[in-house]
Amino acid sequence: MSDFVNILSIFGGVALLVFGVRYLRKGLDRLFGQRLGTWMQRLASKRGWAFLAGVAVSLVAPSSTTISLLAVQTVRAGHMNARQMLASVLGANIGLTVMVLLIALRFEQAAPIIILVGVALYQFTQGPRSRGIGQVLLALGFIFLGIRIMMEAASAGSFDSESGLGSIINFDKLEQYAVLLACFAAVLALVLQSSTATIGLVIGLGAAGAINFRMAAPIVLGANVGLAVTTLILGWRLVESRRLALANLLLKVLVAAAGLTVLQLMGDSLPQPNVNTMSLAVAGLHTGFNVVVAIIGLPTIGLISSLLAHLVPTPLPGKPGAFGPRYITEGPIGGAALAMGQARREIMYTSEIVSSMLRDAWQALKSNNEQLIREVSQRDDQVDLLDTEIKRFLTGLAREEAEQFDADEQMRQLRYLSELETIGDIIDKNISELILKKIRLGASFSDDGEKELDDFYNKVRENFTIAENAFPTGDRQLAQQLLRHKERINQYEHELRDRHFARLNAGLTEAYETSAIYLDLLTHLKRINSCLSHLAYAILQDTEPKPTAAHTTTGE
Repeated sequence: MSDFVNILSIFGGVALLVFGVRYLRKGLDRLFGQRLGTWMQRLASKRGWAFLAGVAVSLVAPSSTTISLLAVQTVRAGHMNARQMLASVLGANIGLTVMVLLIALRFEQAAPIIILVGVALYQFTQGPRSRGIGQVLLALGFIFLGIRIMMEAASAGSFDSESGLGSIINFDKLEQYAVLLACFAAVLALVLQSSTATIGLVIGLGAAGAINFRMAAPIVLGANVGLAVTTLILGWRLVESRRLALANLLLKVLVAAAGLTVLQLMGDSLPQPNVNTMSLAVAGLHTGFNVVVAIIGLPTIGLISSLLAHLVPTPLPGKPGAFGPRYITEGPIGGAALAMGQARREIMYTSEIVSSMLRDAWQALKSNNEQLIREVSQRDDQVDLLDTEIKRFLTGLAREEAEQFDADEQMRQLRYLSELETIGDIIDKNISELILKKIRLGASFSDDGEKELDDFYNKVRENFTIAENAFPTGDRQLAQQLLRHKERINQYEHELRDRHFARLNAGLTEAYETSAIYLDLLTHLKRINSCLSHLAYAILQDTEPKPTAAHTTTGE
């Protein structure tokens, strides 16, 4: 019975370790939000600086999943290309080994103290920074406590060959299957979404004498490959991020294969550290592996990038994979604040596409360019795709990050996204059809009519610009300006209709030919402006000052 309890304790330690790694990501998100990505982009101007930026960011945020998310999102957004980002990832690989080194230095003995300080900061302070620090300390405490639980349970004899787990698995023979162990570790790191958790498990079991270095070494190599596979999954959708992930994976697989070959050749001659130095040996191997990857990768970034450019060519326009979200990712979200920020940027990207649709549609109207208007219609498919992906991302965020989730911000983002999708449909299904009708009829507006339409369009475009600036900032003054412009545009639209009817009464030929098109364009431009004004109402509602005790009355 005691063996069974010890085995359960080991799994409980693993669970606490995995929870600590996940909670660490949440604490880093609370502490830094989107600033980590901004720092990385600012520092990584050259290859050497990009490498150092990766080291620095990973030291500040020792979470492999967080770094993977940042790398993929930065490349997707176009702030850095795959070649620049690869240097940062190579640096981050080294920086992330610091967490494993802390585990190896037996920081688990200080776990209760770290948790005590973390609880004090997180539970009894109000500032977001102090609470973020508290959450990070709590996460580190959980990680170290999980290691401690595993070590104590393993030391109790659960791996004895005649009892417990040793009666099921022959650990003495398992060390002969280094490739199998490496593959198992890669899958485990992928499932746990953390190489640190996987290697922490190895350190805990190794320090307790449950496994030897010949078993630990291939697991360390496999865990590093598993982290690279995680990055590949996150970045698969777009070409640049896929190239980045494949380059990182290629380097790690090559070094891991070389390492496994050396282990096989050395066999029994491989030095076996004792129990006291086992943890440092595992941490040293982990760090050494990533240093070797960096030494090989940094000088060959250009060669690897050129190779992957041939292996993963840029798809032709219209082909699958040519378009997709730039900022949001599949897989782990990486914290509420970071995720909400990425969703906001994705919506701004959607807004840019819709704005370009309106601009180019009007250009097609003036130049009678049928090909351009068809390209505008194709862009509506992109807007629909982004609309679906962003909504799915935000609803997933509400489920996974309930503790730090901002429901008001989510609703504001969804409202603006919905209005953008509606505007895209108006341009595609209404304005584009009117322009094609005008082109096929070979009709022309009167000089006054064309000037009036241009003036009305420019006023709507101005409101679109105001909305694009009001959305990310939630600025009440911009929202109020948007509403004032809405009233003016409504009045102006009535004036333009009256002028058009006056031209019809005067018997102007062009007015008769394009009357329906002219009036319908006014209607649909006004509808677009109404969609934009809905954002203003949402901002004013969300930022309405809350009543305080000083403004309430007692009724006496």
